[in-house]
Amino acid sequence: MTWNAVARLVGERGWTDASLAAHAGLDRAHVNQVKNGRALPTVATALAIARALGVSVAVAFPRGSSTFRRPRHRGDRRCATPRP
Repeated sequence: MTWNAVARLVGERGWTDASLAAHAGLDRAHVNQVKNGRALPTVATALAIARALGVSVAVAFPRGSSTFRRPRHRGDRRCATPRP
């Protein structure tokens, strides 16, 4: 299984981010961020995505799957790394 089960499940269904968002009642941009590991889902979001996909939360978000974060560059204004 890939680290990102949501992306795999969406692909298996032939859905787009917009399709998943519509089925889950969520914003497309937020669904994309969760699917691509750039945002951690709230419990409500995880439940909505899992229900829309017809699977349990444990299948949509297996242990450790939502902890991936893309590293940010030091020059990024949003970087949480303190400056010396």
